[in-house]
Amino acid sequence: MVLCCLPSITSMQVDGKDEVAITYVPLEIVGFLKRDLVPMNEICDRADLFEHLVYERTKRVFEYFGLAFDAPSPNMP
Repeated sequence: MVLCCLPSITSMQVDGKDEVAITYVPLEIVGFLKRDLVPMNEICDRADLFEHLVYERTKRVFEYFGLAFDAPSPNMP
């Protein structure tokens, strides 16, 4: 769904493969995530999710898209 919201994506069919490779500009993903991380964190705060769990969720989102995530980890409870 995220890729549908980006300004551009590129798909490539490789001969002999059933799957299509998708490429995108990483900065476009960062821009998309930047708009939505604050509301996601607010929802997590309202649900009384521990800070380290919010951190882990954010880290997994970045890793899913292959983006660097070097924010320091909060203290575990």
